[in-house]
Amino acid sequence: MYKVLIVEDEWLVREGLKHTIDWEDVGCRIMGEASDGEMALRLMEEETPDIVLTDIRMPEMDGIQLAKEIASRYPGMKVVFLTGFDEFAYAQQALKLGAADYVLKPTNPDELTQLMGRMAAKLDEERRRRTERERMEHKLAFGQPLIVEKMLYDLMLDHAGAMEQELFLEYAAEQGEVLDAFRIALLYAEPSPGESVPPGELYRSVAAWSSGLSAYPLVRMNDAKYALLLDRETERAELHRLLDLARFSVSQATQRQLVLGVSGRHNRLDQIPAAFQQATHALVTSFFWGGERIAWFEDTDRLAAEVPALPGLTEELIEAVKWGTEASIRAKSQACFTWIVQHPTNELEARKAFFGWIVSLYTMLLHEDELRLIVQDSALLLTSLERTVRLEDGLERLNGMLLSWSVRYQEQTKPQSRSGFEEIEDYIGRHYAEDITLQSIAERCNMSESYFSRLFKKQVGTSFVDYLTGLRMRRAKELLTNPRLKIYEVGLQVGYQDSRYFSQIFRKYTGETPTEFRKRLGIPNVPI
Repeated sequence: MYKVLIVEDEWLVREGLKHTIDWEDVGCRIMGEASDGEMALRLMEEETPDIVLTDIRMPEMDGIQLAKEIASRYPGMKVVFLTGFDEFAYAQQALKLGAADYVLKPTNPDELTQLMGRMAAKLDEERRRRTERERMEHKLAFGQPLIVEKMLYDLMLDHAGAMEQELFLEYAAEQGEVLDAFRIALLYAEPSPGESVPPGELYRSVAAWSSGLSAYPLVRMNDAKYALLLDRETERAELHRLLDLARFSVSQATQRQLVLGVSGRHNRLDQIPAAFQQATHALVTSFFWGGERIAWFEDTDRLAAEVPALPGLTEELIEAVKWGTEASIRAKSQACFTWIVQHPTNELEARKAFFGWIVSLYTMLLHEDELRLIVQDSALLLTSLERTVRLEDGLERLNGMLLSWSVRYQEQTKPQSRSGFEEIEDYIGRHYAEDITLQSIAERCNMSESYFSRLFKKQVGTSFVDYLTGLRMRRAKELLTNPRLKIYEVGLQVGYQDSRYFSQIFRKYTGETPTEFRKRLGIPNVPI
């Protein structure tokens, strides 16, 4: 839907324009009205229209002056003039200023319908060209290694938008690559005492052997940690041999020990974030359990089985990290620690149980949507707690990490840190039944689609599509409790024109069809 602002000093004319035609039929909606140019400009600061339908003669600021201001402030906005026969010269002047068109007063409904249809078609074409231009710009830039590395970084952290995912697949296809089998390896170059290797030299050393294992560049997660999409070899036995050779090579060149966590085997682009989490889990496991320098995600279940079961204490600790005080976090971690160390019969078994529990705790934190982005790249990955001499010291170091996560989480969830997203959520809440898309909301916020997608997920905690679908499904459940509404009517009211598609989405979201939902609640069903 394109947004239309009506600017006319006569109230009766404004009302007539609002009701002369069916605006939705021409792909538009009235977003506001103003009685003069100055008021119109103030409204534009709050919400930018796509089309301005304005009278020429008005008090304060007339239509000609308004058109000049729009041309300088909002290039690309369509201005359509309302003009009488005696104002035709003004209309010609307006066209020279870049006005899109004009319509004569009194307004003929058919003429206005055709004109607005033309405006919507022009905007459609301009949007298509703009999207294609941006796509080509992305595509041209995408061939550069740094751009591919950035794309992989976003994919692994689940930040990539739909366009980036599509471009990545196109890039892979152009390179003759098919992403049908891959693993992700997360590499940590563990520093040795007194050693100092420049980050650039370390990166070049780690990257030197990666070309044999991947068609894609090494991804820098930070100065000591790197990720690699392994697509040339995914069978564990041969891959283990190649990675072991890489470890030896990097160690010889940099005096650093390379520790690796390797994900399970995957075969779809949308599984890259899950594979990255698995590699993270395996890497953390290698730190705490010691011994093996290459940790495989497939082995973590076996190690987890050796961790003592705590009766709900770990879950209580995670809740304390999110909502508790320093005292409550320390109390919960102490309770976990006491439970763990009371069962082993010797210190070695106690250390094994304690560090195994930390791996289990970290894994659970990675599955918390609100905490995952905070903890996954923390210093916990860079600290081998197994070297701690006393377990009590290890507990204190863990407490320091938990407290820092708690502070970051609470800062992130403060209302004032939402950066205006309450207004966006409010807008979606009022317009969820309309044809709103990620692209349209991003444009409304003057952001690129990919940047808005990442920011929305960071601020709101879920993707835009999942947020919108969840809102629609919650409203659909409310409406379905009204037996007078047919299922297709419920679908229309929550934004779905196709009743079959609505039923499919409802089932995917709730696990049951609308009919089954009503039947379970004992609500008489009206056939579609």
